[in-house]
Amino acid sequence: MKKLTEKITQFIENFKNVHAEARKIGFAGIMRLLWKDLFVGRSLFQWLYLIALSSVPLILEFTQNIESHDWLSLFASWTGIVCVILVAEGRASNYLFGAINSAIYLILAMNATFYGEVLTTVYFFVMQPIGLYAWLSNRINDQEKPEESHFEAKKLSVLDWLKYLALTAIIWIGMGLAYQSIHSARPFRDSVTDATNGVGQLLMTRLYREQWIFWIATNLFSIYLWWGENIHIQGMYWVYTLNSLVGWYQWTKAVRKEA
Repeated sequence: MKKLTEKITQFIENFKNVHAEARKIGFAGIMRLLWKDLFVGRSLFQWLYLIALSSVPLILEFTQNIESHDWLSLFASWTGIVCVILVAEGRASNYLFGAINSAIYLILAMNATFYGEVLTTVYFFVMQPIGLYAWLSNRINDQEKPEESHFEAKKLSVLDWLKYLALTAIIWIGMGLAYQSIHSARPFRDSVTDATNGVGQLLMTRLYREQWIFWIATNLFSIYLWWGENIHIQGMYWVYTLNSLVGWYQWTKAVRKEA
């Protein structure tokens, strides 16, 4: 109880500090910080990587022989790709693009009656301002503390693999039956991403390398879910898959260093 009280007190104090700092710099100051976060300190390779991957939605849209353009899906795909690139670069502006992407993706998922995607997207949308607050709080309240860039990546044992695969199967079947009962389109295709997303999140918080296998699975199953529905969302998830492969490679190197 004492620890809980201390955490609540610390949260209130940190929130006051963040609010006071925001009031001090004003709206114009916040916009300058956002501009700086987006454009300052990016290497040539980072610029080329950003431009190349974020061009995928535009290429898909303007190389198809269609009478009308799907601007909403294009913008959803573009903001999602920019978001994951900014996440990889550790830039707080990813939360802005993440919020926009989640709002548009929510509309697309509801229109397609993919209720599992709706549920997941609501969670991600709520997490955007929370993530931004956490980032600002760390910057403002821990200015004197050295930043830790090192992490210890871990590797799943055979027993752990069996445990997490069983959990994945339970979530997949359980949520699939739930979505089927409310007449969701493609219920078991929809629920499998709930399972891989949920287990991937668990592994991420526990610093297991195998999280990236579940993120890759999430992306591939999402491509399967949206197959024949929306070319832009498929393209977005192909780019996410590439990013996840890079993550797997980086974390595998980290595991070998710890061995």
